[in-house]
Amino acid sequence: MLLPGHGPAITEPAPFLAALAAHRQEREERVVAALDAKGRATAAELVGPVYGPLDPRLVGAAGRSLLSHLIKLEAEGVVRREGETWMPAA
Repeated sequence: MLLPGHGPAITEPAPFLAALAAHRQEREERVVAALDAKGRATAAELVGPVYGPLDPRLVGAAGRSLLSHLIKLEAEGVVRREGETWMPAA
């Protein structure tokens, strides 16, 4: 059982965790595709292409989430950065 910080208890966690992992993988693929399309970009510049139209109040949180994807992808050698600018590693 999972007891999230908000929402009801999740009594069957396996399907929930599988869906969460699939969602994160899809988002990561969108980050890589957006960066490939732009060539070089800051995390803030990738928010629109990755997330699409957002309520302006969510843009900052989306940018921070996107940055976490980029940091993970950097550790895996998929992307690299120069200062605040990200680019494909290859």
